[in-house]
Amino acid sequence: MSAEVICIGTELLLGDILNTNCQYLAQELASLGIPHYFQTVVGDNIARIHQVLNTAINRSSILIFTGGLGPTPDDLTTETIASFFDTPLYEDSTIIEDISRKFASVGREMTPSNRKQALIPQGATSLPNPTGTAPGIIWQPKEGLTIMTFPGVPSEMRRMWGDTAVPFLKDQGWGTSSIYSEMMRFRGIGESALAEKVVHLFDSENPTVAPYAGKGEVRLRVAAKANSQHEAEALIEPVATEVKNIAGLDYI
Repeated sequence: MSAEVICIGTELLLGDILNTNCQYLAQELASLGIPHYFQTVVGDNIARIHQVLNTAINRSSILIFTGGLGPTPDDLTTETIASFFDTPLYEDSTIIEDISRKFASVGREMTPSNRKQALIPQGATSLPNPTGTAPGIIWQPKEGLTIMTFPGVPSEMRRMWGDTAVPFLKDQGWGTSSIYSEMMRFRGIGESALAEKVVHLFDSENPTVAPYAGKGEVRLRVAAKANSQHEAEALIEPVATEVKNIAGLDYI
């Protein structure tokens, strides 16, 4: 069981927008103890999104989409996911009511194009959007696969994630453990030299050890999955101590 984050938007590929959604979701998945091995960014293109889905469903059991839920023609996420699974869309009347109410609250009428946002796949459950007009979905199109969609607007995505996705995932049995990490910093030694000294630790599964190069320093991340931070720290402590002893004066 692992999760994959799939961000939709040509603007992300062009670098016009910083993809903070991926960072946020990665941190949230770690806090729930959900393994997370892949992230994908794909443009607003049906064929390419289908290609991404074809790969993702064979390696991940939770697919988390952000972006592409707006009312314009290039917002393709929901219809593309539905077409991949050959599932018809239907108009959810509760979504229409919610969008209409939000327009009315600012003295406007809902535009015809906004009706598109009320279309969801048969069998899916809508994820309410308290602050915007783009709802998401939670859908299990086949056994062992859960799909969640969220708007690309970070504030809307984060609110919906906390209000609906986290409770859903906890009901599914997640959230009983978390992934914690300690970042160890070293100076006066290169990344390759440090890696050679602690290479025997890289095969450890819990905790895991990984090196990172930085400006003027090298870092080692020691991460553990456990039921509490205290238990994780107990797993990390002997490994961190061994690294400090090996590195000697290079550790800061």
